[in-house]
Amino acid sequence: MNTRIFKLLVLLLSINFGMQAQTEYKFSENAEMKIDGSSTVSDWAVEVQEATGSFTLVNEVKMEVGASLYSTLEFSFPVEKMESGRGPIMNSKIKKALLSEANPSVTYTSTENKIISVDGYNFVLESKGIISAAGVEKPFEVSFDCIFDAAMNTFSFEGNKDLTLSMFDIVKPTAFFGKLQTKDELNVKFKVSFTK
Repeated sequence: MNTRIFKLLVLLLSINFGMQAQTEYKFSENAEMKIDGSSTVSDWAVEVQEATGSFTLVNEVKMEVGASLYSTLEFSFPVEKMESGRGPIMNSKIKKALLSEANPSVTYTSTENKIISVDGYNFVLESKGIISAAGVEKPFEVSFDCIFDAAMNTFSFEGNKDLTLSMFDIVKPTAFFGKLQTKDELNVKFKVSFTK
């Protein structure tokens, strides 16, 4: 290929990619996230505090089924700020189970985000990515009920997801000399929003 033509082609491609404006949406501080579980003694819940995240769009939002949002959704929260509501002993067991000293945060980073249903500015987003907890990374897929507020430039995400402790090789906490044993199943509920 002629060198001049090659250079021109590279320049045109560079301009094209440069024109794809990225829009970053900042994480709202009023996020709600709770992890529900159970044990041989009772049900329990842990509140997640001081979560952070971002939602970055490469293209404009295209509200139609099957449309891929060329975007990155990132979310994380510090293990040290997880609150059981049952005092420091239980909180300490959570931190120990999640190996918080070596792995201070639980994180999720998307690799693909696709709209699977639309009703006006309400839509369901199927997100695929990687979740990391207790030093273990796993492929992860979750569906969000979403609202795009065009006037406020805000995305709101709400949903829940069943997980297990064993998928992250987490040793199930026990108490009262083994009489209380944590069950493997968890349900994570979340309600978060991102604003431009």
